[in-house]
Parts: sequence; structure tokens; C-alpha cells
Amino acid sequence: MNKKRLIIPLFLLILLLIPISISYYSFQSQQISNAGAKEFAMRLEEAVSHGKTFKISELTSLDWDKIYVFHPYVSKSDMEEITQVSWTTNHSYFGYLLDRMFLGKYPLDDDSLNKLVFTKDGRVVLDVTLNRSAADFSTIQEIWHDKEPLLAAGEDGKSVVISNL
Repeated sequence: MNKKRLIIPLFLLILLLIPISISYYSFQSQQISNAGAKEFAMRLEEAVSHGKTFKISELTSLDWDKIYVFHPYVSKSDMEEITQVSWTTNHSYFGYLLDRMFLGKYPLDDDSLNKLVFTKDGRVVLDVTLNRSAADFSTIQEIWHDKEPLLAAGEDGKSVVISNL
């Protein structure tokens, strides 16, 4: 009789653990370290403030083959659809769950934000959310690959534009 009482809770526990295990595996496979994001943001802000022309590759030591520029109010699902990659910068499973279920659907939910996402061989290697007061990419609508454009600070000293030089 005791064995029958244990079978049902054990079965329910196994049914509960299966989706959690699948979700945790998804978290592990989508997680990126995002190492170098702060360093890149500081270098970019410095390059824009100096007003000189520059290439993004001069500001990062990462190996990448595409850069995606996302403007304010782009949803996470739209970003994943455009890049054809799902990723997370969360370092905890709990944070990943909160973002997926509630908080992370609109990571650029403010006019002051834009995002650069760097990929290499179809995987995200760097995700940088920038305040537009530091470097504003809103005038650039492109995805860069193969030929990297020469960039410069705009007339306002904050916007980033493709240089005609």
C-alpha cells in the first residue's frame, strides 16, 4: 500500500521536472558571457566624444561578422526574429525566467535606448544596450557585415552617422 502512495507523487514530480529541465537546457544554450560590453561602451563613447571617424572593429577585441542595430521599442522577439538567434545575457536561471515570462519582452522600452548586437557564425557574442545620450545610432538603419562602414559623430556630437569620407 505504501508503494502505491509513493508512485503518484513521484510521477507528478517527474512530470514537473521535465519542463524545468528543458527550460534550464534552453537557458544554458542561449546564455552569452557578454564579456567586453562595458569596455566597448566606454570606447565607443570616447570615440564619439572626440569627433573623429572610427570603425566599430577598432573599439572591440571580439571576433564578429555582423552587427545589428536596434532602435527604441524593438521587442526581444523581433530582435530574435531579425538575427535568427535566441540569446540571454542573464547569468542566473531565475533572471532568465523573469525576462522570458515578464520583464524582458521590451528591453528597449525607452526613447533613450538603442542596442548593438554582434554575431559570429550565427551566435550572439556581444549585446550592448547604449544610452542615446552617449552614442545615438538612431540615424543608422543597417545591418553591417562584410564591409564595415566608417563612422563618425554627427553635428550634435552624440549621434553616430556613416561617414562620407
